[in-house]
This record gives sequence, C-alpha cells and structure tokens, in this order.
Amino acid sequence: MYSDNTSDTSDTQSDDDDELPGDPIQLGHTRSLRAELQNQDLTSRLLRIIEAIQAEGMNVPLFMDSLCYGYETSNATIRYARTSFLASEELYHILTRSHRPPLTRNKGKRPAGAKRTLENFSIQCVEKLISRDMEKISTHFLSPPEELSQAQLTEFSFRSFIDTVKSEAPTLWNIFDRAAYSDKQRARNKNHDSDMVTLQILSQCQYTRSHHRGKIAKIWALYLKACGLSARAFDALHALGVVMSHKWAANAYGDLSKNAMDEARARIQTSPWIISHDNVNIPMRVFSQRLHNQSHFISGCAATVWILPDRAHLPSEINSVLQQHRAAKSREPFNYRAILDGDHMALARIKKQYINHILRTLLDSPDFVDYLHRDSDIFKPPPPVHELQCGVENSVKQYILGTADIEEASYEGNDKVLAEWFRQMGLNSDEEKKKTGMMRVIPWIGDQMTVERLRGLWRFRHEDLNSFDRMDYMIPLFGWFHLVMAFANSLHKQYIGTSSGIGGLQQAFDILQRKGLQKSETKGPFWHHLDEALRHISEAHFRACWIAVGEVESLAHLKKQSPEQLYNLATKIVDQCASRKAIAKLNHVHEDRRDHVKSQFTMLNTDMLGYLELTDAIRVGDVGRMQDLLPLLLMRFSGGGNSKYTIEILELLQGLQREWPETNRNHVREHCWLINRSGKRDGFLPIDQGQEQNIRDIKVTYHSFGPGATWDYLHKVSPAIPTLRALQRHMEKEFETLTRGAHHGVPQKEEDVAKLTEQYVKAKLHVFQAGRQIKGTKNKAEDFISKGAIDLERQGTIDAWWSNRSYARFTTQDWDESTESLADQF
Repeated sequence: MYSDNTSDTSDTQSDDDDELPGDPIQLGHTRSLRAELQNQDLTSRLLRIIEAIQAEGMNVPLFMDSLCYGYETSNATIRYARTSFLASEELYHILTRSHRPPLTRNKGKRPAGAKRTLENFSIQCVEKLISRDMEKISTHFLSPPEELSQAQLTEFSFRSFIDTVKSEAPTLWNIFDRAAYSDKQRARNKNHDSDMVTLQILSQCQYTRSHHRGKIAKIWALYLKACGLSARAFDALHALGVVMSHKWAANAYGDLSKNAMDEARARIQTSPWIISHDNVNIPMRVFSQRLHNQSHFISGCAATVWILPDRAHLPSEINSVLQQHRAAKSREPFNYRAILDGDHMALARIKKQYINHILRTLLDSPDFVDYLHRDSDIFKPPPPVHELQCGVENSVKQYILGTADIEEASYEGNDKVLAEWFRQMGLNSDEEKKKTGMMRVIPWIGDQMTVERLRGLWRFRHEDLNSFDRMDYMIPLFGWFHLVMAFANSLHKQYIGTSSGIGGLQQAFDILQRKGLQKSETKGPFWHHLDEALRHISEAHFRACWIAVGEVESLAHLKKQSPEQLYNLATKIVDQCASRKAIAKLNHVHEDRRDHVKSQFTMLNTDMLGYLELTDAIRVGDVGRMQDLLPLLLMRFSGGGNSKYTIEILELLQGLQREWPETNRNHVREHCWLINRSGKRDGFLPIDQGQEQNIRDIKVTYHSFGPGATWDYLHKVSPAIPTLRALQRHMEKEFETLTRGAHHGVPQKEEDVAKLTEQYVKAKLHVFQAGRQIKGTKNKAEDFISKGAIDLERQGTIDAWWSNRSYARFTTQDWDESTESLADQF
C-alpha cells in the first residue's frame, strides 16, 4: 500500500535504535555490475528505465520515495533493491553530486541540484545528534552541593574531563571543534588550546540548558572571584554562561569556610597540630563621611591551625610528663656560662658553614661561571646538623580560623582571643577543656609581643584551680621570621654609619640609591629591602676579601687556582677577615699600630656571615644549624639593647636545656620552628612567616573593599582562603600560567655588587694598614657580641630575667568551679 507519509521513522523510534548496516551481499552485486558497465554509454539504458517508470504512472521522485520506505511492503525483491541502494557506496557520491552538481559543458551557472534540500536535511540531522550527545554527557557536568570542597575543586582535571567527553560524544566534540578552528588556523595558532576552547563552549551550552550542570562554571566562578573580578564583570560572564552568579559565588565562600572549619575540627581530634596567631590591622575607608561613617583602622586577630605530619604525634601521657619535668627542673636557670664558653663542636660546624658561604660568593660570581672544577667535591656544602624531612608526605596543611574582632595587644585581649580560638576549634566544652588541660600539649607561636603576652598570662594564672585555667597545656614560642627581622634591624643599627663612612651601610645605600633604608622600621617592605641590601653589601665585602687575601687584581685571576687552593684561601679569609678570632687578633695589636678600619669590617663580615647562616639554615630546614646559632643570637640581642629578644632566647634555652623533656625538645625543634607547605628541600619557612602570609591574604589578596568589607565578611571569608589559594594554583597549573605573577621578578644584582666591590677594593678595607683610624664617631660600630657577652657574664641580664619566673606553679585539679577569665577579673 502506497503511503504519502514522508516522516522519518526516527520520529517514533529512539535514535539509539538506529542500526547502521554492515557489509550486505547486495554490495558485492553492485560492485560486479559496476565493473560490467565500466566505459559504456548508459544513455539508452537510462531512457528505457525512465520510460518504464513513466509507463507505470510514476516519475523518478515517486519511484525513489516508494522504494525508500515510502511504501510498506514485505516483497523480498523490493526490499533487496532498497538495501542495494541504501547500503551502496554509490549513495555517498549521489548525495555529494546532488548537493553540488558538476559543471556542464555549456556555459552558465552551476545547476542548483538538491543543495537546499540536502542542507536542510543535514541541519535537522545535526540538531538531533547534538541534542542526543548533549544529554548523553550531561551527567558529567552535574555538580551537587557536596562537591564544594578543596579536594573536589583542586582534584578536577580538565584534561581527563576532555578525554571523557571526547570518548562519549566524539561527533558532538568534532562539530564544536570544527566550528572553533579551521585546519589552517590550528596549524599556525600556538597560543590557544583548541580542546580547552571546545570544552568551554560545551560547558556554556550545558549550563544554559540547566543550572544544575555547572561543574566547570562553579570552578571558574570561584577562581575569578578569588582573582578579584569585579561584581559587574561577574554579572556579564554569568549572562554568557561562563560562571555562576555573583550571589552564588558569595554564598559559596560561606560554604567553603564552613566545610573548612568542619574539616579543621575533625582533624584537630585525630592529627597532631600547633597554632599561631597575630594581630591584623585593616584600613576601613568611606566615600561619604557621616558622624557614624568615618574612615578608620580596625584591629583584630587572625589565627592558623597547622596540621603536622602523623610522625609528629606526641605520647598520650606527654602532658603529665611535661608538668612533672617543669616542676622539677624550673627551680634554677640553665648553665649560661657554658653558653658563654661556647660549644667547640658547634663552633667548628659554624666555621665550616662560613667557609662554604665565602666559597659560594666566589663560585656564583660572573667571573667563575666557566670555572672547570665547579663540581669538585670539596665545594659541596658541609653535612647538615639536624635537617628536617621534606617531601609531600611531610608537608603541613593549614586551616585559617575566622578573623576575630578582638585586639591582642593587651593581656585582656589575648585572654579573649584564646577563648575565641578554642570556641572556633570546638574545644570550648567542659569535657574538651579538661582534655586539653590534662592530656594535650599545644605549642603556641607568634611574634615577640604575642608570645610575651601569652607568657605573661601563663605566669599570671599560675595559681588557678586547674591545669586548663593555668594554661599548663601551652608552650609559648617566638617565631623565627620576626627574629630574623630583629637580627637585620640589629645589623642596621650597628653599621648604619654616615654617607661619608666608606664601607658602612648608609654609604652603600647612597651609592646603590636604595631609598627608605636610612631609618629602621618594622612595617611595610622595609625588611625585604634591607635583607636584599645586606646580602649585596656582604657579597661585595666578601669579593673584596678574595681579592685582598688572594693578592690578585680581580676575581678572574683566581680561576687558575685548584679547588683545594680555593678552599684553603676561603679558610684563610675566614681566619683573617671574618671571625671572632680575627677580630681579637686585630684588637690585641698595640694602639699605635691598630687598624681600626680593618677591625671594624672584619667584625661586619663576621656578623653578616651569622645572618646569612641563619637565613640559609631556615631555608633548607636545618634546625641543628639554627640551634648552633642561639648563643650568638643571645649575645647579639643582649649587647645590641634588644632586651625583649634577649628574654626570648633565654626562655628558649631554658626550655631546651632544662624544663622540657626530650620528647618536647625534639617536637619543638622539628615541628614548631619551621613548616614546609611544598615538600621541597628549600621550601621551609618560619611558622610566623606563614602566618604573616595568611594575614596578607586576609588584608589584601582576598579582602573585599567598600561597604561589604565588614568584620562579619572577614570572619566568613578567612577559613576559605587556603581553598581559594589552592584553587588558584591548580587553575594556573592546568592552564600553564603558573609562572605569571606567582613571584616578583628580581632584577640582576651584578651591577650593584660590582660597584660596591670596586669601592671596597679601592679603599683597601680588608688590607691591614697600621695606625689607620675611622673618621667620625658615628661611623664607629660598637661590638654588640662582646658587649653582650660582658653583660651576660656580669649576670645582670640573667638575674633580671630569672626574677620574673622563679615561682612555684599550683598543681591542683579542681574542675567543679573553673576560675573566672582574666577579662572577667578586669
């Protein structure tokens, strides 16, 4: 029966039911017939076939329509003929020529053929194919709310996702890929990743179909907001389907913070951890001033919980062991005279490190780039003293707590801050307080002022009724980053001199045009600029020493020396130009023959080496080298008038040498001085420096400006910062933009160092000249180390420190009525 219904059977059947034919027998028959008709004139045969069709009351369109499923029949002959046509190789060529007929021999336009019909049909086919594949891969773009965590965001791989979409919807992928790139463009365009572009197009299309399909849109939304994209730009990208809405992103910050805090509370119960906190000052500016709306600074406090590797677990009985050890060993100070006498083994280790620093100055200079024996074993650094383990498995994880609207400059403020941190960590219940007081030991790290306030609270509450109120669980520890800054400021104070004093810091600042370094400061980029200047100045002095002691005109002339000769020469430089022994020898010369200039700059070299040794030991995580320098630091701060850090070093030595059991001593050195977040050998940094970086992110990187910049917002956003930071690094790695903006570019230093070296060589600062004097009293540097040793020897500093801590702490455990807080007492 003939049917005029020309609709495709796909209207009633799923596209998944369509089956492409295999290799039917009709195909072989058609091939044999084609071979027989090869090179024959088919005109007469075609005419007879057309006449036969017309004789049946049909034309070619009606015949083809009836043959190709337009007429329902079970006749085997007709079905055989239909399959022969539809499965033939010729059908493709028929459609191709029908779409674009060949030109005839007669002049004129190309015949229209079936171009419009075939293109309309193709569009319908492609539309159905796109819809089918879009729905097929839609599940991969779904993103339930529970996926909003750091693990889910940073473990997402664009490359793996692309492979999945390609494999499940290859035709759809090729269509969009072809739309984005032509073959010529793909060959010459090296700046764009065609796969990433195609995936983004698909993501936008999926998000347009359903807002539940926002897996990639969510990642982009959080990444771009973390990068500081404005709300208006956010709305524009949301309209294009690139990102989620700005409101969603703001709410997501809250969800990330909540998830991070929940995870932190869980980790605190199962993993070893320490904590640090510091003040945060944020300018709040307004554009329309009112009595109740004025620009001002707000002072609060930020804290970070650092989750340590599992090997940092302390024994369950460590709290009671620590209290017993403290009670037994805190009745007298450590043997400070042994500190003054010096540990000969430690001094020998320090000297080897100093020699290595001197050698590196030569080997890293431009003149020694092509030195043939650079890889000699004799140039290798000395063995580490107590080097911390590195690697990803030994890296720490951080959780930033919600920024609190509490100043921590006072004792009362610190008392409130402690209560707030315990509340946020979920350790404020009576049960958790008792567990903390009797089972936990918590090292608490901060800058000098923070630790001084915590230790003051610890001392003030020594008579409270139980160990939690007495803060027996706490070990207050200063951060080494702030100590390094104090060291640099001490060198600045000691050697600043004047613009006319050759070799001093002020004259070097003038020559190198280093601005803002004339007066010591504690805020802003001062320490960073001072640290760079100290390194450049010391390198110039060391180069001048190589020239003076080596008796050459330039460093290039030393390339003739063997590695052994250079090592011996470096040892000679330390012995004659950069050691306390050299200073003593120069000062024991008769006053008429004493070279005060060489003596002062020998002292400068020695002190600079101590600074370089400390910062290098921190960078590579050698806490043994850091501990070796404690006597030097104690004498420097005592002699330089820094009484606060003198007390901090005394407290640390008292703990290491007397009051802490061995387990706590090792724990403090290995887990409470330095952290490593990257796992790299040179990736160590002090804990308080990590805290300062977190404060920078709170104040600047992820800070919202304008009316929304409230304490509530800061409190809400802070815990999400590690996730946002990790997401940024992840996206930069995925798109290979990690190096852009990750670190500040450092200009070449060679011109600066060479200019100073020329000055120092010309002035012969490191060549002995009998009777040479320093011009101007302000250019004469005081010997802080010797002065500090004398002060400690006279016991005045020791006695003043000990008088504030020689008391007996209570040991009662009355948990029925907890002592009122310090804030309540005030």
